[in-house]
Amino acid sequence: MRIFVSLILMLSVQVSHAQSTPLEIWLSQEVELSKAKIIESMSYPDLTPGAIIASPSKANPDYYYHWVRDAGFIADVLVDLYLRSNSSSEKYVYETKIKDFISFSRLNQNTQTLTGYGEPKFYVDGKSYELPWGRPQNDGPAIRALAIIKWAHVLIDEGKTGEVRKDLYVNEMPARSVIKSDLEYVALNWSKPSFDLWEELSGDHFFTLMVQKSALQEGARLAQILGDFGASDWYLKESQKIEASLKRFLNKSALYIPTTLNYQFGLNTKVSNLDTAVILALLRAPHPKNYLSWTDSRVQKTIDALILAFKNLYNINKFSDAPGVAIGRYTEDTYDGADSKAGNPWVLTTLAIAEAYYETAAVQSDKSKAEALIAK
Repeated sequence: MRIFVSLILMLSVQVSHAQSTPLEIWLSQEVELSKAKIIESMSYPDLTPGAIIASPSKANPDYYYHWVRDAGFIADVLVDLYLRSNSSSEKYVYETKIKDFISFSRLNQNTQTLTGYGEPKFYVDGKSYELPWGRPQNDGPAIRALAIIKWAHVLIDEGKTGEVRKDLYVNEMPARSVIKSDLEYVALNWSKPSFDLWEELSGDHFFTLMVQKSALQEGARLAQILGDFGASDWYLKESQKIEASLKRFLNKSALYIPTTLNYQFGLNTKVSNLDTAVILALLRAPHPKNYLSWTDSRVQKTIDALILAFKNLYNINKFSDAPGVAIGRYTEDTYDGADSKAGNPWVLTTLAIAEAYYETAAVQSDKSKAEALIAK
């Protein structure tokens, strides 16, 4: 997840219209810059329409690719921006980019790859990337499905159900529409080990299972609306199986929620099994409020463990007056974006903890505790 604008945009919801503090002024400006950067990331002349580059950098590191996971998150933000905008010209831009993304996603699905739908990234013209890489990554189809399902509901609310039935979800097997194809893949493959969101090790991952569960639950709801009742029942049953599998991660006596179980192969240095990916899973995978609430002791222990682990790891935390703690991916991390010498704090993961505090404050009944969380 090399583009972190989605987290900035989510945090922006917390800012009032009456800008006052330097942080609020900066955040308001950053939101506008981030919106522009999203459009820019889809507008380079050599991109097939709908491709979303992870970064314009082509060397040290080379991130000039379309990652399925990253692009799915950005598409989700495009839908939010469309819903939030009061400008018809802005809405037209967002709608065009969303439709381009859907077309490019279908191109990806129809492209022969080394691992089918589990292929993590594509060249910006849509061709398959076939060099060595951590594959399959089975969170991508789930994240992509969640974004396009959200757009399907927008169209349904606008009275365009026919467009959804024609272009997004067709009640037929074998699946040949973008949403149903992803849902079928997730339902058939969720129990198989795959690479994690950091693309480093194969196993069963909390993050991957959470987004897969959410995709199937949301898919079941959409299938029900569109009259695909058999598929709806199947998606829901598979999501319930995933939820049962997730219980392996949720030991109440554990110090925190582990990130990976059933390790297969790949990087094996993450001995702590403590990872910000767990918090990202809770933020990016829609789930009912009664399922792992932010006030759940297991969630709060994980946040506390991450902060404690990173507090004494980076110099910015040990020797500066910065308010708060800069957060990395996991303490054993050695990847700095280009080399593998030493890990570092990251805007995305630091903002994830900030967003988790906002989410916890929102469900906190004690006003003083909520204010303390927002201050953090």
